Amino acid sequence: MPTVINRTMSLFEWAMLLGLSVLWGGSFFFAGVALSSLPPLTLVVLRVGLAALILNAALPLAGLRLPRGRNVWVAFFGMGLLNNVVPFCLIV
Repeated sequence: MPTVINRTMSLFEWAMLLGLSVLWGGSFFFAGVALSSLPPLTLVVLRVGLAALILNAALPLAGLRLPRGRNVWVAFFGMGLLNNVVPFCLIV
């Protein structure tokens, strides 16, 4: 039988929760603001494209390279589509 641990959250944990809620809430707020001047799919392409550029720029800093195998890229495409593009389209 698993033991139940009851403890209160520390101030740092509350601060992290507050920061996460600000990031998530800010994302929805700024998507609403941007939709007044951009079509939804354009906003999604800009968001996903900007994230891809930033992550590609961070690869050399982490000492990593992009893989070259076709199977890996098919998996990347599927994960990116299901985990990022489709949810962002539905949210926006």
